[in-house]
Amino acid sequence: MAFNPKVSIIIPVYNGSNYMRESIGSALAQTYQNTEVIVVNDGSNDGEKTEKIAKSFGDKIHYFKKVNGGVASALNLGINKMKGDYFSWLSHDDVYYPNKIERQIEYLRGEKNKDIILYSDFDVIDSASTIINKFIIPHYKPEQFIYELIQSSFLHGCTLLIPKTCFKKIGLFDETLKTTQDYHLWVKMAKQYNFIHLPERLIQSRTHAEQGSCQKNHFREIDNFYIWFMNEISTKNIPDIYSIAPPIFFHKLAQNYQRRGLQGAYRTANQLSLKYSLEKGLFFYIKMVITITGIPLWINNTKEKFKPIINLFSKEAINHLFTLFQPKVNLKKKFTKVYRENLFNGVTSRSGQGSALIQTEVIRKELPEIIKKFAINTFMDAPCGDFHWMKETDLDVNKYIGIDVVQHVVDYNNKHYANPGKQFICKDLTHDVLPYADLIFCRDCLVHLSYYDAKRILNNFKKSGSKYLLTTTFTSRNQNMDLNDGFWRTLNLNLPPFNFPEPIILINEKCSESNGDYSDKSLG
Repeated sequence: MAFNPKVSIIIPVYNGSNYMRESIGSALAQTYQNTEVIVVNDGSNDGEKTEKIAKSFGDKIHYFKKVNGGVASALNLGINKMKGDYFSWLSHDDVYYPNKIERQIEYLRGEKNKDIILYSDFDVIDSASTIINKFIIPHYKPEQFIYELIQSSFLHGCTLLIPKTCFKKIGLFDETLKTTQDYHLWVKMAKQYNFIHLPERLIQSRTHAEQGSCQKNHFREIDNFYIWFMNEISTKNIPDIYSIAPPIFFHKLAQNYQRRGLQGAYRTANQLSLKYSLEKGLFFYIKMVITITGIPLWINNTKEKFKPIINLFSKEAINHLFTLFQPKVNLKKKFTKVYRENLFNGVTSRSGQGSALIQTEVIRKELPEIIKKFAINTFMDAPCGDFHWMKETDLDVNKYIGIDVVQHVVDYNNKHYANPGKQFICKDLTHDVLPYADLIFCRDCLVHLSYYDAKRILNNFKKSGSKYLLTTTFTSRNQNMDLNDGFWRTLNLNLPPFNFPEPIILINEKCSESNGDYSDKSLG
């Protein structure tokens, strides 16, 4: 007998009049015929615009209305009402490709075990439905999946196809969670079900300025989620999958969380790294410290111990001496890996969460005023990243120059955004010759680099002869530290080794990441 299960496509919606018609249309246009479309209105208060659009589809959909309770409650209502054997989630502003369900059912037909969960790659579109990014997920083995999930937010819930039996066995979405309700359930499912990757882009995920903001309590919830997650996973498979011991795995995880601003998760990962290393004995712990820190830590410690002697010599000579021992980093290789593997864990932008529209709301408002106040005609964005939020900014300049070290990012930007007054160039900011600009805009760059590379970039900026520099600084920090083996840390550019003068203008970004721990993040 042919495998032809009924699939329930559930669309939770709250004030979704802008995009839900396109979303519902894509669900109804599926080439796989045995589907039902359930739309759940989660208490929209937009003057019945959402309800009118939903009802305009008549009996083509099943429509339910409830008081506002959040996405989890709307999804749970849909699951309780569904008649299908499989669940497929569609956000009201996202779009399915016509063959989304068909391709997943075709895969299941070839599998003896149908109790598996399928996920896929996806495209990112803007408010005009133009594709602006492609998220290609590495093909993880099922046993590796949960360990990758704890490191990176690569999974898009609307790509999934889930057997209804999973919900009966595992339970529904936790309605007390407003931000992590999806990943919380995926983790619980991954402990008992295999997640299988289909290497195809089956949906379009929309990013737009109207999306909900991410407030402090949301970051707190994300932080708490990863703390919970770390205590849910077993460490026994880590050596076989990654060829490293659990202490090293959790140390790397701590670095991951630190650069994402998840301080609670960062501390927990460090504690677990210490716990598992001490369980292996003191010798292993010492070996791990040497392995992790290596020469840079020895140099830094040596520099401090011999500071009185060092002071006898010229500052320039000593700095040159220690520069010889600095580990050289290939920035092109480093940041190409960041974008290829989404190491910054961006959902809408591979430049990271700091490039989300909500985190750049203040900058997008203030930049045009700065351009006007200082009569900026030539604007250099270095590094420009994937241009995700900058394209939403009203830059009234004669010439925009976006510079980045990642070639495929530059190529993409040129293809989609370049025009006679806007160009993107691939250059290494540490040594390639840079053009003149009235203003160099350098956001979230130096924080990812060693003192050595940061100073090289600043010197290169000076060589360009440019007039103004607007760059990231954390104004409340009382000391700076070098990067060593990390990937990110805060920097106060008024302090050594930078010793910048007070800025002539300072913009607090009102950063809400990490429960407000970075509320001093500014551009000066």
